[in-house]
Amino acid sequence: MKTIKNIFFGLLVVLGCSSCNSFLDVTPAELTQKTFYKSENDLKSALIGAYAPLNYEQFYGGIYPLYLAGGDDLSFYQRPNPGNPPTSMLLANANSSTAEIATFWKALYEGINRVNLLLENVDNNKEISQDIRKRTAAEAKFLRGFFYFNLTQGWGDVPLVLESLKKIDESIFKSRTSKELVYDQIVTDITEALPLLPEVKDLSHTGTITQTAAKGILARIYLFRAGEHYRDGVAEDANTRKYYEEAKKWALEVKNSGVHGLAPAYDKVFIDLSADKYNSQGVNESMWEAEMTGNREGEIQAAGRIGNTIGFGSRIDYSQVDGIKDNTGMVNPGYSYRFIYGSLKLYRMYEQEGDVVRGDWNIAPFEYTYAEDSKGNKTGVVVGRTYYFGKKPKELTEVEGMPCIELAEGDYKGYPDSQYKTRCAAKFRREYEQVVPKAKNFTPINYPILRYSDVLLMLAEAENYLNGPTELAYDCINQVRTRAKIKPLTGLDQKSFLEAIKKERAMELCFEGVRRWDLIRWGDFLKYMGNMQNYVNDEDWNPAHKYASEYYQVTPAYNYFPIPDLEIGSNPLAQNPGW
Repeated sequence: MKTIKNIFFGLLVVLGCSSCNSFLDVTPAELTQKTFYKSENDLKSALIGAYAPLNYEQFYGGIYPLYLAGGDDLSFYQRPNPGNPPTSMLLANANSSTAEIATFWKALYEGINRVNLLLENVDNNKEISQDIRKRTAAEAKFLRGFFYFNLTQGWGDVPLVLESLKKIDESIFKSRTSKELVYDQIVTDITEALPLLPEVKDLSHTGTITQTAAKGILARIYLFRAGEHYRDGVAEDANTRKYYEEAKKWALEVKNSGVHGLAPAYDKVFIDLSADKYNSQGVNESMWEAEMTGNREGEIQAAGRIGNTIGFGSRIDYSQVDGIKDNTGMVNPGYSYRFIYGSLKLYRMYEQEGDVVRGDWNIAPFEYTYAEDSKGNKTGVVVGRTYYFGKKPKELTEVEGMPCIELAEGDYKGYPDSQYKTRCAAKFRREYEQVVPKAKNFTPINYPILRYSDVLLMLAEAENYLNGPTELAYDCINQVRTRAKIKPLTGLDQKSFLEAIKKERAMELCFEGVRRWDLIRWGDFLKYMGNMQNYVNDEDWNPAHKYASEYYQVTPAYNYFPIPDLEIGSNPLAQNPGW
């Protein structure tokens, strides 16, 4: 998108350590401080470089939502060759040598080092406007806090580095800093940055952190910190209530700002992510996105994998087919591996609530209809949509001039997913991409880091913990439910309201990289994952996907990521329990 188009040009400046084997054993190049940070453009480039890890394929560009934050009770990994699985947290077969874990660790510390360099040099040229220098430092400081939150969320205790590696004694990497101290630093960084961050009205895109988005992230941080006692198997302490109070405070400030709201149409929020649009419905629901652009076929190398790995598209690659490759829309729906399927548990949540709005967007309700040759073989050319029985909207007869039909009840021929209720996750749909040609493996689809609906549900949860299901708590959750056209809640006790929040967050935020962390902070991770065996054995779970049973067999070790072997080898850090 607009801002990110320049990211990889900014990365020509040596700000990190992309080529190193271990991040914590190198120092930045000498040229950065001697010849850089001299002009306003230098500061802009350095700040772009600090944002860049968000878009890496190792982070929101693909790996993190799939292999690291994936692995929850709402989804499973669908693959054509179940006998040869990749190694990942998603499949419950990770180890301390798992590549995706090591590269995520490296990307986060690379971002931190870029921030530290920027903060150390932002005032080198006092002739640059003080406002520009202060805002640049504020955005950088927020990013450092956010990178550290992801480290602590994943690994717990981690090395705390607040200076560029060039200045640091190597002994700091021989131990891990208590996560409580890391949390304190995270909060300090973000709260100090807040007053100097841009406001929503000052921006035309959602790739830059704003004051209200930072407050929403603070609410997320405090809620996760409030649940750390569950992760560690210890009793709730006196600080837990304080953390909920802080979560409520920051989420309520977002709500009371009047800047954000829920967009009228749930599906169009995600169409915008694909179509290079920002809150096109006139309501600022999407608060912060990791911005992707292009197809990696030209000089712009900022495309990701969302939609191609997590999402919905054609099973046939059109990227090089003449007559199709230069089209957008359903004629050229884009290729998807469809690695992630919605679980039967998620499907039934939507059924129980009568939630068609979110259910039929987040879980695929149709397959593309393909033309056939004289022998009845599918040619690969899309000529319409074939909806599963009961899933076609009554008023829908065509899309882009192509007919929409519906399978008859009991008609499963040629559509194996139609017989069962385990179907492809479809929140991110390649059909709506506007970049052509659509590459097979890379997409311009933005990833939603924070949405206003998440803030409302966090506020409802914090308020319920502190005061029970008050009018404020009901208002927040019912705004989300009303947009989904399902019945508002009323008359619940505190425990029942919390269970309603857990279900609502599942239906609203599935496949957005938050569910695994929600389960961990609620103390539900092991229990909910263990209970998934009942769903896998149900008759509505496709027997061809029974191998997913293995993916839910997590151990207590999975409350944390393992410290990568590479880092332990280079810097003798203690390993997390169970790894």
